Amino acid sequence: MNSHIPKTPSGQPNKLPQTGQPSSATPLERFKKSMVLDFDKWHDGIGYDLDAIRSASPTEREAIEQMLISHSPRDWRDIEALAELNTERARQAIKEAISDPNPDVRVAVTRYAPDLVTDRERTRSIVDGLQNAELFGGLSQVLDDVAEYHPQEVKEALITGLLNRKGDVAVLFAAMLFYIFGKADEPFDMAQRPFFLCFNTEDRAEREAVFRELCEKLGINAEKYLRDL
Repeated sequence: MNSHIPKTPSGQPNKLPQTGQPSSATPLERFKKSMVLDFDKWHDGIGYDLDAIRSASPTEREAIEQMLISHSPRDWRDIEALAELNTERARQAIKEAISDPNPDVRVAVTRYAPDLVTDRERTRSIVDGLQNAELFGGLSQVLDDVAEYHPQEVKEALITGLLNRKGDVAVLFAAMLFYIFGKADEPFDMAQRPFFLCFNTEDRAEREAVFRELCEKLGINAEKYLRDL
């Protein structure tokens, strides 16, 4: 499990849902059941039953494919399941989802099917998530992606976010920057947590002071960003 952020509903790795179905339930029945979300599934980030897809017959897979393609509104679970199906229609649906109005869906595309989008689309999706996603609204998935993929535009979004995002988000951005710049071995280095927590302030002077300190540690030109405020 990634340690850089407490897991959120849209940031959890997929867990096998407890379907409560009798052993005689077909894979299609199991999958339908898993698409019904309750509070626990939402809170714990439990995705659809991917094992049901793997054990489904060709006819059942077609039915599952149609359910996923027609499901609206989508969330990250639909993209994960479509990627598991990996059919021509499923891949096309995933490609189209990169323009979905829900940032959770766009981030899921770059996470579960990065080969289906261009680097430019992936970068744009991540930057948008860094600018707008909330702690319990997709930010965990965005940061999971950032840990593996961080071109300059992504680094810039993290740096500006230190000044523009809320304090609890800025804490996570600071930790990620330390990881990206080689000053930490993991996306949230607990040994340096006291420093990261200094970003959890809405006092402008305090935020700018700790920003300057971070920039000095990482070799970033702080004035470049402060003069644009």
